[in-house]
Amino acid sequence: MKHLLTTTVAFMLMTAATTATAETAKERKARCEEQGEIVTKAVELRLKRTKEAKANEEISATTAEALLGSVPLLVGYIYTLPRKDLKGIDVPAAFIEQCSAFEPE
Repeated sequence: MKHLLTTTVAFMLMTAATTATAETAKERKARCEEQGEIVTKAVELRLKRTKEAKANEEISATTAEALLGSVPLLVGYIYTLPRKDLKGIDVPAAFIEQCSAFEPE
């Protein structure tokens, strides 16, 4: 779990580094929740053994245009994790918590 959270924080910083400095805390929380929905869908598809490319397609089809750049990064991250690590852990909640806690300098 510790590895998952640390990696999640690092990954979140990659996906949001360009927008984080221009966001208010409220905007950041909203973005993190929207990205959390992408993570939720990615976890569900990963657990169903859906191929990564198909997951990217399916999630991109239902994602707002502003977040489309996050889809391949978030899905790719989820697909690097062993399936067993996605069971019994609320990965989206951990992502949202870490993402929302990020404080740009």
